Amino acid sequence: MMNFLKLGSRPRKAPPSVLGLSWEGRRIEGSLLRRTQNGIEKTLGFQAELSLDIDSGDPETVGKELRAQLDQAGIRERTCAVALSVSSLLVTQTEIPVLADADAHSLLQLEAEKGFHGDASTHQVAHSRCVRGEGSQWVTLAALTQSRLASLERWTRSARLKLVSVSATLCELQPPENPASEGVLALHLGSGPGPVTLQLSAGGGLVALRSFEGVTEDASGQPVLHADSVAREIRITLGQLPDPWNGSIRDVRIFGPQDLAQTLAAELSTRLSVAGFRIRPQTTEVPGLASSQELPISAVVAARVLASRPATLEFLPPKPSVLQQFLARHAQGQRRTVWTVAGGVAVLVALAFLIQQIQLSLLESRWAGLSSKVRELERIQQDLRQFRPWTPQSARGLAILEVLTSAFPENGSVTAKVIEIRESGEVVCSGTATDSPAFLAMTARLSALPGVLKVHHDQSRGASPMQFNLTFVWNGGMAR
Repeated sequence: MMNFLKLGSRPRKAPPSVLGLSWEGRRIEGSLLRRTQNGIEKTLGFQAELSLDIDSGDPETVGKELRAQLDQAGIRERTCAVALSVSSLLVTQTEIPVLADADAHSLLQLEAEKGFHGDASTHQVAHSRCVRGEGSQWVTLAALTQSRLASLERWTRSARLKLVSVSATLCELQPPENPASEGVLALHLGSGPGPVTLQLSAGGGLVALRSFEGVTEDASGQPVLHADSVAREIRITLGQLPDPWNGSIRDVRIFGPQDLAQTLAAELSTRLSVAGFRIRPQTTEVPGLASSQELPISAVVAARVLASRPATLEFLPPKPSVLQQFLARHAQGQRRTVWTVAGGVAVLVALAFLIQQIQLSLLESRWAGLSSKVRELERIQQDLRQFRPWTPQSARGLAILEVLTSAFPENGSVTAKVIEIRESGEVVCSGTATDSPAFLAMTARLSALPGVLKVHHDQSRGASPMQFNLTFVWNGGMAR
């Protein structure tokens, strides 16, 4: 089964000092924070560019290079917390009713298995729940592949570090506020050319979390902003939000280098001011830490661990307790205890069977009185299933699904995750593909089908596999 984590990080005693780490590609930066009588103090920090990409390089080599950088900076602390880029995560959303925690976690387990393609054991999943009305909750699910988590643990061990937290970058900079607070749209520009991260928080949790290309590098090596692309992605994301957030979030906060953040804030204001957006660059602040300059993300994540605050999205699995480790270590060789326990279990099983037979007899008596009503309800449901597909709206939906099915390859190289059919005839389809050629071949087949107009590829993320989002207009009428 998929390892599913509750909201927040693992309960543990806060260490006296923590090394925070964050990176983009080969660039890595760290901050060492220590708890003092007056609050929190940043003692050491470093920035470096490694010879290998941390996400794809050999973990042992990456760990040795990182250890060399830490030694050069004079950092001896072993406890570390890592903030991941959102671009390295898979993210989906779902809606569930208000349930008890145990039932909600079981339901979210099923939703995560449906939302993330691939074997369920290959993902580590965290989630954030938002209050949406009285009877429902909006849930953002984020998954980190087990292979990437294992690589992360390997290179931290190789660097002689003890990993205590793995969280998401932008969630550290702008954690969700209480459910009664106004929603916030946060943007993070990173430390240089690369993807822009967008986060929407409202109702006490995450409403949306994604990344897209918006900052590039010009010929001279300077970062260049594409404000039109960023504004477009903001409009698309807000347009896809459910009620009540699709028209209420107007507070936009921009994190990143001050020159880039201020430039983007000015350009977005000219493009979005008509819609009533309040756009401003946001300075990174850490409670209890006085600083005269912009703080890196590594300092924010280290301060959170020092303050024993839970992460919004935590991907490090819970550590077994000392008692569990002791029992596992000393289970072998205790044969006498095992046989005694086995005998007690056998007696309990026999007693359980007896109780079960009594309960079955009582339930059969109750069923005899309810069976006629149940059969009548089953007959009504069968009629509904028989005649519902032939209503006009459903027939159009069947025709669209038939066209999409014929365009997708039978080998499963391209799969759909979400299909939205709007009243205007616009169809939005998102999913995953093994690679770009398979996706392009599918879009070519779709464009050639009758009744399909204006096939447009909105966005994609990743290479192999890649996540895509495309739209087209259906002009084929009802089913044949």
